Amino acid sequence: MNELNKKRVKTLLIVFGILLMIILGYHLYLQYQQDIHLFIDPKTSKARFVKEVQSHGMLSALLLIGLTTMMCAVPGVPTSVVGVISGLSFGPLLGSIINILGNTIGNTIAIYCMSKFKLFDKKEQSNHWIQSITELKHPRIGLMLGYMVPVIPSSVINITAEALKLPLKEILLSIVIGVIPSSILYACGGDTLIQGISKPTIILVIGIIVLISLIVVIYKKEKKKLHL
Repeated sequence: MNELNKKRVKTLLIVFGILLMIILGYHLYLQYQQDIHLFIDPKTSKARFVKEVQSHGMLSALLLIGLTTMMCAVPGVPTSVVGVISGLSFGPLLGSIINILGNTIGNTIAIYCMSKFKLFDKKEQSNHWIQSITELKHPRIGLMLGYMVPVIPSSVINITAEALKLPLKEILLSIVIGVIPSSILYACGGDTLIQGISKPTIILVIGIIVLISLIVVIYKKEKKKLHL
């Protein structure tokens, strides 16, 4: 596939992804329409709002997963707001699971499209983050850390995953572990907005800190070995 066709396919996929986001976002709005009205009504009590926002079921959860998936698959679209809504409605545990599923599926779809249509440009492989990760003895550690760091675009890490040609099992494991911290933080943030800081939230946040610390230590050791 030549460069012109690559650009056309990439544009079509992005447009398709945006259209799906709009459709899913609209249906999610319909699910939360009553919640929004209660939120902006100064006469609404906190108890009533909390009861309403936490009354959502399977359909809302699926819409949140779907919207997170598409927002994650389309380059440059942040998922933080949807992640917070998941925690707001379903609590820190279920909210985290919803976020993890959406982010994992979204990144997997993005990598699949890159592989299927050969969308990434070889020039992009000169990116600092891509080079740093691909040079590691165990690059999947770098992938995990890449997905954990908010300042690194997930599209860059997805390009790295595709360039490394790792087995699907290793890519999925890297994605799942990598998206856990941000997924949990957003869900805990949403839950804290209405419940305050709870014991499950504290446990989850401590777990995140431990996980990130371990990954960073391993990554630094890998980088140190590389420069010996």
